[in-house]
Amino acid sequence: MFYRDENGLVNNRTIAREIAFWAFDEVKKPDHKLGVLLCEGDENSIDKYVYEIVFPDLLVIPVGGCSNVTRLIPRIRELLSLCDMYAYAIIDRDALSKKETKRLYQSKGIYTTKLPFIENIICSPEVLRYVCERQGISYYDTLEKVQKELVKILWQKLKEALPINLGIEKNERILFLKIVASTRVKSIEKIVDKSTILYSYRDKVITTIVATHIGIKGKRAYYNYMLEMINDDQYRDALARAFAKFIPKLELYDLNKP
Repeated sequence: MFYRDENGLVNNRTIAREIAFWAFDEVKKPDHKLGVLLCEGDENSIDKYVYEIVFPDLLVIPVGGCSNVTRLIPRIRELLSLCDMYAYAIIDRDALSKKETKRLYQSKGIYTTKLPFIENIICSPEVLRYVCERQGISYYDTLEKVQKELVKILWQKLKEALPINLGIEKNERILFLKIVASTRVKSIEKIVDKSTILYSYRDKVITTIVATHIGIKGKRAYYNYMLEMINDDQYRDALARAFAKFIPKLELYDLNKP
């Protein structure tokens, strides 16, 4: 994605200048954008298309991994401020705690999604409702099947990962999973059931599972299907609203902060 020197290293200042010059050209167009949004992924990633319909006034630029977003955003903000444009940045929340996401914005002005991955957003029940409608299948039946399968997979992963006896009869069905971790200061409790698992399950396999239950094969096929829906005038606005529920509202970050 980026030019690398003979040592295989990316020159962040060079890349920042290239992005800034691109943005300068964009602002001269009749339908110019009001600012830039750096995100993860590449030009073909679903991230770009999700953010484009949620923030139509911003030029969305995928720059690879979250570390690239973190390194590039300060310099790009500095350069774009010369032409009264502003640069925002969003990365996947992944496993960050609320305190860590707050600290990331306060120190670097970088936002995080409200769900772990962009895949959680495009597979959320709010989005799945429209997917099922377009496919002509039952939303409630499909959601139930997806949720049950994910709970079963999570239970299996816990059994394999933890060296303790977690036996359960084959005819029993898991209703919810409760995980408690205690420190000297506090206890942290996490309850996962079928109603929350699509929001919290931090594994991109959810796209494969959803794809199977809506009648298509594989996560790549699901990404392509989602792109078709984004470009479908019948669903574009509804999807934008559904996506926006899990993406933070953007505010200007004070460039003069120490």
